[in-house]
Amino acid sequence: MDSAVVAALITTPTAVLAAAAAYAAGRAQARAAHRGPVDAIRRQHQREAYAALVAEVGKYESRVFRVYIETISPRMRAQRSDLLATEDGEALVFAAAAVRLEGPAHLADLAHRIELASNHLYGAVLELQHTDDPLASPATRMFEERHNTLKDRTREFVDAASAHLNGTNSRQ
Repeated sequence: MDSAVVAALITTPTAVLAAAAAYAAGRAQARAAHRGPVDAIRRQHQREAYAALVAEVGKYESRVFRVYIETISPRMRAQRSDLLATEDGEALVFAAAAVRLEGPAHLADLAHRIELASNHLYGAVLELQHTDDPLASPATRMFEERHNTLKDRTREFVDAASAHLNGTNSRQ
């Protein structure tokens, strides 16, 4: 075999591999340039979803606490609303669903845990409203525990969402 043919056979695969690597690097760079704006938009959607959830938890917590005060106060007991309205929790459920859709998975899980805590808190208020003496009822302690659980889960979500948005990885 001619030495020129041998040299061509040896260098051709190297040249093909180099060309393929250059092509792949160029495509990766083009994707990264394209992803910059896409990532920024996605990040903005995540930020809005996370903020909406935290805001809805605050509204829900305020409403539930007001109903709780109306329930345990003898002076207000006669004029209190019998139940929390269904709408009181709908916005929170919607906000939690938005976070579950936006992700990432660990934040979606934390949003779901907030939703569950809000449901449990709602149940504690209903139980309090159906007792004869709310102050003496064990349901008062249950309300306080569930209220603290909702606050703790919200704090945990805020910390994790902040870490995610700021690029630090403090998953717990």
